[in-house]
Amino acid sequence: MKKQISGWGKNTFVNSNIFFPKNLTQLKKNIKKNCIARGLGRSYGDSSIQSKKTIVTTYLNKILSFDKNKGIIDVESGISIKKILHVIVKDGWFLPVTPGSKMITVGGMVASDVHGKNHHKDGNFSNFVLGLKLFNNKKQLIECSSKKNTQIFNYTFGGMGLTGIIYSCKIKLKKINSHNIITETIKNHNLKETLKSINKSKNWDYNVAWIDTSTKMSQLGRSILTRGYFSKKRESDIFFKDKKFFISNLPNIFPSWFMNSFFVKLLNDIYFIFHRSSKSMTNINNFFYPLDKINNWNVVYGKQGFISYQCSVPHKNSLNSISEILRIIKENKIYSFVSVLKSMKKNKYDLSFGQQGYTLVFDFPIYSKIFEVLDSIDQVVERNKGKIYLTKDSRIKKEKFYKINKELKYKKFKTFRKKIDYYFNSMQSKRLEI
Repeated sequence: MKKQISGWGKNTFVNSNIFFPKNLTQLKKNIKKNCIARGLGRSYGDSSIQSKKTIVTTYLNKILSFDKNKGIIDVESGISIKKILHVIVKDGWFLPVTPGSKMITVGGMVASDVHGKNHHKDGNFSNFVLGLKLFNNKKQLIECSSKKNTQIFNYTFGGMGLTGIIYSCKIKLKKINSHNIITETIKNHNLKETLKSINKSKNWDYNVAWIDTSTKMSQLGRSILTRGYFSKKRESDIFFKDKKFFISNLPNIFPSWFMNSFFVKLLNDIYFIFHRSSKSMTNINNFFYPLDKINNWNVVYGKQGFISYQCSVPHKNSLNSISEILRIIKENKIYSFVSVLKSMKKNKYDLSFGQQGYTLVFDFPIYSKIFEVLDSIDQVVERNKGKIYLTKDSRIKKEKFYKINKELKYKKFKTFRKKIDYYFNSMQSKRLEI
């Protein structure tokens, strides 16, 4: 079936031959040279799209086994976080690392090696993957782990689907005593306060700061920090149930100018003013997946879509480097409402995003000068030995990408890719010549 597809940012579209395999046999049959796997389409950029052949894994969504005593689950790659949680939470288990949406497949979690609000303590999702099964370029279903086929296991985390088509994944789960999250909210009035609050929260399991990108220069980096941990008591659980707003899907009628600088600044001001420093208790959905309350929130950016940008910077000189990034955004008035700052630790695998330091995330409406501004931010990231997250990227130039991410060993990965004849490809891999 020929269909037009894009990443979640809706800034790049392509017509592709789409296939929906429903079992292992159909999956193997549809693997051809120059194909790429795709799950629920929540990668923001062009990493899961291409013009020749796209294999959508969403029918491969079975739980293959679940040991309720040991907390080990084996699942097909097309299963969503949402489906896993509805099975495991009632038995007192949770995913050890989760991104900010439940509408993501396990295959996507592996390919992006996702992280969450607990990166400062637990690192990436890959730290909890016991083993994988994937189809290689010879259509062989191979098992890989830290002890078996270790090279392909290493490169699959953060490899953006370029090592093969993932069929299944075995995960070590996190034990929880409750569905409830004990949370504390702290208002910070500048970046120095924000970084101090984050560092003081390192013993909390989860911690994330929303950053105001549109405030005046003297208040750059003002934030709402939210930190939390699972309650140890179960008897007062808030019922674990998906609750939507009165509108689950927004109409696709928003003009491209809707999220302009004036409106985003207004949203930011309202969000900051009406938040108070407080302690409370909430459930899993509200704490981890607030954006999922509206299924298609990306339509508010209009037909032009938006650019998601995520980078990391090391602890050294972090106050200055983050301040410089925020100044560039402020001076050019390309404000972001979805703006996040988190603490990170060193990663285990060669292509996994992040480092000992901080990560910044921004969702920018597409203005005429957006690419020029992002190029300027790239310069700051490069100068401060930071990194760029490929799952969010849709625009960085290949020369700049290799300069910035040289510690991630992409040159060695290219050598590995050459050995398998560059069999799996996406628009992103061709753009960056990975």
